[in-house]
Amino acid sequence: MKRKTKLSMTVVLTALVMMALAPGLASAHERRVVSKYAFVVGFLNEPAYAGEMNSLDLTICDGNECKRDDKSIVTNPVNDVQKTLKVEASFGGNAPITLEVEPRYNQPGKYSGYFKPSKIGAYTFHIFGTISSDKIDEKFTSGPKTFGEAEELTIYPATDSSTANLAALQSQVKEAKDSAGSATIFGIIGIVIGVLGLAGAGLAITRKPKVIVAAAAERETVNSRLG
Repeated sequence: MKRKTKLSMTVVLTALVMMALAPGLASAHERRVVSKYAFVVGFLNEPAYAGEMNSLDLTICDGNECKRDDKSIVTNPVNDVQKTLKVEASFGGNAPITLEVEPRYNQPGKYSGYFKPSKIGAYTFHIFGTISSDKIDEKFTSGPKTFGEAEELTIYPATDSSTANLAALQSQVKEAKDSAGSATIFGIIGIVIGVLGLAGAGLAITRKPKVIVAAAAERETVNSRLG
């Protein structure tokens, strides 16, 4: 009984530790003091997956750190920065794209900029412009010490968009077309044979009365000679 109790306590403690650590793991963002503001930058959805829609997750606070109330709402936010700040996202040596920065509803100091990372690896958010009279020009790059990189999304089982399934689908479509073509040809032949059959039957019907009339006349002639 004591062993079961100890085991249960161990399970409960492990669960509590994991729950306590989960928020920290889920919010793997880079925190940086820029001028007189605290910046918190990362992906909105973590982990980020290549090929899946995601967004910049940007929080800006007045001071060296972001302060929150008991509902995790920022109490020292910097609002309306979308009017004076611009954000670009880039990957490797590719040309950057401009993100449309928007304030998040009912979340003071928080901003989004949606885009779809197409490749796995590190992405950089370049934030530049001004806040009040302070010039801002900072780059935040994902990595082990900052925020998570875009990862490969594991798909199981394979979807119909795979190369093998696509080839099989194309083959089935070709076979269906070929079958449809053959059926059409045989159908036309059947129609022609049917028409010819009807024509022959009609000809036989039209000729039959004439044959009957000729036979009857011949019988009458023979009978008159005998009589």
